[in-house]
Amino acid sequence: MPQSPPSLDNRRIAENLRHAFELTELGLALRQATIEQRNVPGEGEGITQVMHEIRLAKEQAWQPSQS
Repeated sequence: MPQSPPSLDNRRIAENLRHAFELTELGLALRQATIEQRNVPGEGEGITQVMHEIRLAKEQAWQPSQS
């Protein structure tokens, strides 16, 4: 298997880290929305929006890299 140039590897690693951070932030937002929903019954819009954002971020993270 041919090795990629170090700069290409570094860009790929940085991109993967950005995706990981984004998904972590969205996971924390989902947790916060869940806690808020427990405190205010009937307020489920926050969770719906966060779940939508998580799905979009996950789909984007799994798309092939443009590099």
